[in-house]
Amino acid sequence: MEKIVPKGAWLTVNQQCNLRCKWCYVLAAGYQKDNEMTFDFAKEITKIIHGLNIQSIIILGGEPTLWESLCSFNKFCKELKITTTLVTNGLMFGDDNFWEKYIQSPNDRMGISLKAGNREQMFKAARSRKFRTLEKGVSRALQYLDNCGVSITYNSFYSENLLEVVKFALNCGAKSVKVDFCSTVFVANQPCSKYMVESSILVANILRDYPELERITDGHIVFEMNLPLCIWPEDFIEKLLEEKRIITVCQLLKREGVIFGTDGRLQLCNALFDYPVGRYPKDFYDSATLLDFLNTRRMASWYDRIARYPSSKCKKCDRYPVCGGGCPLRWAVDDPKKIIKGRVPERR
Repeated sequence: MEKIVPKGAWLTVNQQCNLRCKWCYVLAAGYQKDNEMTFDFAKEITKIIHGLNIQSIIILGGEPTLWESLCSFNKFCKELKITTTLVTNGLMFGDDNFWEKYIQSPNDRMGISLKAGNREQMFKAARSRKFRTLEKGVSRALQYLDNCGVSITYNSFYSENLLEVVKFALNCGAKSVKVDFCSTVFVANQPCSKYMVESSILVANILRDYPELERITDGHIVFEMNLPLCIWPEDFIEKLLEEKRIITVCQLLKREGVIFGTDGRLQLCNALFDYPVGRYPKDFYDSATLLDFLNTRRMASWYDRIARYPSSKCKKCDRYPVCGGGCPLRWAVDDPKKIIKGRVPERR
């Protein structure tokens, strides 16, 4: 069994959010305002992460800009020489008072998850009428931080107007755009695919829009794939790989990350917050015991169950190491036999 040594860490600091995106995994958690990490608890977890020689932490929610301890936590991490990346919808940055406070102790990097390209989309997808505030906040963040990127989760709300959302991001000052694809969420412990775009339609739509996406972004567009690469045209994938416009194989499949929930639960994936595989301080209490726990047979079994080959075709595919068969959670709702085509290299 290959030893697991995590290279990255994610901290889920709260479950409260100021938007109500219908495809979000936090929907099932109920957006509980009081379900958040205390500052002291966050420091305890961070010291464990630091002890693993992990030099960077990604801060998640909910919406972490609603976390009262965000600025204090950023200061704490700087003292430890840990860089922080904030994943946010950017809405709070449109509030002048919050912005003035935030820029006193900002994060080192930021990823803005953009929810809409116009007022109508924002209300339909996220149940908010604060589009102008969002525009102000996103523009501020992009102008202030050089290390600020924009991502868009492609789902049924954007299947016919992705270009409009990307153009809005560029108008706000985005230098590049990442597109990822909506995957399975769990509602009442049941997998839900309501806002996922059916794979063949998704491929057709992206191929239709790609030439214009490439043009308006001047080539600065990246796709984070959670679909098998074999369902795309070969020349399209070759182009993305050659030009480094593709991200594949998540931390779960690589077994390289640790994700902590608000109460110290250890998760394999953000969407699996209701299925913890361990908990601090019950199963581990410091860096050494966490490393030991990650390398138990129990953990190996969890990884093996979730990250197994989705199809026998994947075993023969030479591209599997850079594909991983797509997001493992997708196969909770889709039949891989009907989607995965497989790829066998040509004999020379």
